[in-house]
Amino acid sequence: TPAAWWPRGQSRPRIGRVCPATRKLATVSVMASGRVAVGAVTKTGSVVLVALDGLASAPGFAVRRELSLISGDLPAQPYHLAAGLELADGEDLIGKVERGVEEAAAAGLRAMADLLPAAATVLGVSVVVKAISVPQRLADVVRSHAWMHAAEGMLYREAVLAAARQCGWQAHAVDVTSLPVAEQQLDSIARSAGRPWRRIEKDAARAAMALLP
Repeated sequence: TPAAWWPRGQSRPRIGRVCPATRKLATVSVMASGRVAVGAVTKTGSVVLVALDGLASAPGFAVRRELSLISGDLPAQPYHLAAGLELADGEDLIGKVERGVEEAAAAGLRAMADLLPAAATVLGVSVVVKAISVPQRLADVVRSHAWMHAAEGMLYREAVLAAARQCGWQAHAVDVTSLPVAEQQLDSIARSAGRPWRRIEKDAARAAMALLP
């Protein structure tokens, strides 16, 4: 029977070592205050981070980055690869990828924080999640293509949450359905951040707003 997973639900096994690479998003702006909230949206192999300061009603744009969470010979879709391996080898692979993604995310979060003024305080990292259900055992997960995708999505989200805690910051899981709409605030942030300004950046900004006072 699948085990339900919710934003603040069960923890996943930890994760192997990688060097994060910064992609095309690396925009920095002048901060209006010293308190910064970071919103994060993961996708297969990467994460988009948007940091805001100020108040939730009038947030200011601080910095954004898009980071690769996979490098070397680690697969971006480990459950798909594990499906063709012996169970013990598959579990070992999943563990290596989990550790690697967490370390890459932690390094990327620290690099992003280095772009902020020295006096800046990170209020926390808010990761957008979805309420999903997957089996506990790897042997059951790999029987379903949909479950493999779901498990990989969980892997990246849980890794970023763990990375935030590793950095000494509060980690928050925010369900995608509870993100604030905040269209007016998003328009203002978009003008400061510039392009690209896709749905993924908007959701990361919404997640950050959820942490601002």
